[in-house]
Amino acid sequence: MKYIALIVAILSGWVISQFLLDGAIGAYVSVLFAYHFFLAFLLGYMDWSGGLKIPVQRAATVHAGILAFLLVFIAGRAYIPAFGLVAAFAPLIGFLEVEWIFGKQRKQHEVETVPGLPYSASQSDYSDFLNYLKQPSRQFAKAGRPVQEEYAFWLAERNKKRPANQGRGNTAAGEAQAP
Repeated sequence: MKYIALIVAILSGWVISQFLLDGAIGAYVSVLFAYHFFLAFLLGYMDWSGGLKIPVQRAATVHAGILAFLLVFIAGRAYIPAFGLVAAFAPLIGFLEVEWIFGKQRKQHEVETVPGLPYSASQSDYSDFLNYLKQPSRQFAKAGRPVQEEYAFWLAERNKKRPANQGRGNTAAGEAQAP
């Protein structure tokens, strides 16, 4: 969607410079309109719920600096070969400004939640888990995951595979269930 908005911004700037306004005013209005149109789209329709990465005063300074860059860029149009083509890509600076002010937008990854344990594990479950920990490649081990969470994932998987008659009481045959 953002690339469609970028194309619309580029085309709107081109239409302004070619058909609506001539000369210097056409160059200034077309570039600044296209840039702000795309910037407004990025700010309005994308999820930047993380808030500002920098203080508001610094964000205003960043925006003013980019506007000053664009104004100097447009003022030098007589010295830039194919200015109309180069100016069409001025809205791309909006990606940088939004990243500088709001930070990089992160995709939300699915978080694997630790399964809840509605029962307590038996001593044999725990001793089997200790044997599992001795294996060189453990199925539920991930970087940064505590052993307690690994135990919860391991026990949940074990209980899925456990026969139905043992799954309820979570005790092996011959073990006494705690009161």
